Amino acid sequence: MSDSESPKKEVVYRGIAVSPGVVRGQVYVYRPQEVAIEKRSVRDDDIAGEFVRLEQAVIKTRQQLIEIPQHIGKEMGNDKPGIFDAHLLVLDDPMLMEQVFKRLKTEKLNVELILSEVANQYAQALAKLQDTYLRERAADVRDVSRRILRNLAGAEHDELQRLPGPRIVLAQDLSPSDTALMDRTKVLGFAAEMGSRTSHTAILARSQGIPAVVGLHEIGREIASGQEALLDGYTGLLIVNPSQETLYEYGQIEIRWHSIEDRLSSLRHEPACTRDGCAVRLGANIELVEEVKMAVEHGAQGVGLYRTEFLFINRQGFPTEDEQAAAYSNVARAMKPHEVIIRTLDAGGDKVLRVGEHSREANPFLGWRGIRFCLDQPEMFKTQLRAILRASAEGNIKMMYPMISDLQEVKRANELLNVCREDLRREGKPFNEQMEVGLMIEVPGAAIIADVLAEHAAFFSIGTNDLIQYSIAVDRGNERVAHLYAPTHPAILRLIRNVVAAARARNIWAGVCGEMAGDPVMAPLLLGLGVNELSVSAVAVPAVKYIIRSMSMPDAQALAEQALRCDTAGETAARLEDFARSVAPDLMELIRPSKSQT
Repeated sequence: MSDSESPKKEVVYRGIAVSPGVVRGQVYVYRPQEVAIEKRSVRDDDIAGEFVRLEQAVIKTRQQLIEIPQHIGKEMGNDKPGIFDAHLLVLDDPMLMEQVFKRLKTEKLNVELILSEVANQYAQALAKLQDTYLRERAADVRDVSRRILRNLAGAEHDELQRLPGPRIVLAQDLSPSDTALMDRTKVLGFAAEMGSRTSHTAILARSQGIPAVVGLHEIGREIASGQEALLDGYTGLLIVNPSQETLYEYGQIEIRWHSIEDRLSSLRHEPACTRDGCAVRLGANIELVEEVKMAVEHGAQGVGLYRTEFLFINRQGFPTEDEQAAAYSNVARAMKPHEVIIRTLDAGGDKVLRVGEHSREANPFLGWRGIRFCLDQPEMFKTQLRAILRASAEGNIKMMYPMISDLQEVKRANELLNVCREDLRREGKPFNEQMEVGLMIEVPGAAIIADVLAEHAAFFSIGTNDLIQYSIAVDRGNERVAHLYAPTHPAILRLIRNVVAAARARNIWAGVCGEMAGDPVMAPLLLGLGVNELSVSAVAVPAVKYIIRSMSMPDAQALAEQALRCDTAGETAARLEDFARSVAPDLMELIRPSKSQT
């Protein structure tokens, strides 16, 4: 469809906001030119030559992946190259390359065809997993394989560096290297059909200050380059052919955003305290070392959840004790004087590591994952526990076990922890003898027996994402039932109340590290229920801190009492939104406009 034929009617698309900002401009539809791959036979005496071609392309790809972070420079911070380690791990994956070499020998076809097929199979297998983090690694595989193929063909990689002018880049997916190499002077923002808040691309976009919206399913077929659009990285909207009314409205919104952003920025280093002086621990959820800088810049006062899975995936063999200890220590040092809470490996089920034998599970979320996986891999688990203990010598590290479902799991995990402590003492290696060890409450059964578990924990961290999913039997990734996923369901509120009450009875604290905590509308409810700590994504910290500082604790407690008397999730949600609008009307009008913009 040509620009002249483009419809002029305003069309609104809803996606996931991953990097804040509002921009207006022409769309550039980015469709990376795929290398044409022909099927051709390879003679026996030419197989060695195909190997050499592939090796040379891999060497060139490796050099490019090393140079990309250098190209980004100061905008990304010194730790940003770590994001591209995932791509280098794909490149170093022996399983991937061994399959290519094996098929090249047996099938005697050109290496481009074989690499393309093997990489596609690999990526498709990852994309089918339920775990969001591993699904997103499919994009890493595609990106690396596409780069190798382009190097085999001698093709260019710099389309996004040669844009015709300032543009909103629209793509099916944008790889981290695509995002990193964008000409920042010409890229207004980007919109992608795929992706989520936790993808590497989203992290990079936030780091570079590029407004971004992802999860805009199959819009590329409906939009043409050259169309005018407005991208709202706050609420996740892409508005094509915006009307004059919409443009005026967003002009006013932009003025208010600048005003409130100034206020949010001014609170960056202020404590998260309610109007009546109640302090709240407000930390950030991270999975990569490089996210620490962003967390600090947004005003997080600690790391409430450090996911350690990134160290274990996309590799052969478990990471060594020294490798893990260095990673954990780096995060702890970067976050001082604030605390860092490390979650032990939450793998298994659909988070299959490339070590040992794994059978396919019909329902991986109810299978071999979390603490169950770790207890069945005691040597691997002890290596991680030793690494965490050694890093605890920094003085600001706490640790917690994931997916606890009964007391026996806690006892077995602590037995292994005590063995590690004894070994380190005998070896003369320093660690914090008083390091706190907590439990994640994600299973309804654990929430119900929280009083029993509290006797064996220094704190609780409530993982609301899984707790909600398990409690009301809803898979958030299933579009047919995702609308039933309700954080305000009465059962969820009662479970949280039960966990908090059990914690208070044993004089330990309870925090929340799920998406509920990062929603400014939900945060007052959680605090009113008695939660002491909230851990959220780095970009959510300013808004959550703002609403905390706009309310009083007695009002939050009264809100929680009202919510507990509600019969439905919808009734509760309405009360929470009314409360948020009453204490922070300016913030709410921006993140949840009362007037529909559709």
